[in-house]
Amino acid sequence: MEPTTLTPQTFVADLLATTPPVAHLFIELRVDCIGCSMNKFCTLEDLCEQYQLELETLISLIRERSINHASY
Repeated sequence: MEPTTLTPQTFVADLLATTPPVAHLFIELRVDCIGCSMNKFCTLEDLCEQYQLELETLISLIRERSINHASY
């Protein structure tokens, strides 16, 4: 299930809570967001800046995972 709005300002903690398949994506990308105490303050934009990821690519991957997970 995809959050109703997915923007650069979406908080990582909110995304993890509403879209569980994202946890697997974060593991694959080797980002430390799962279990990080700062994830409730960190946005997707912050995550991309910290890990040198392309924001639009990350958002596309999140949407793809959400759609694929919902089809099972």
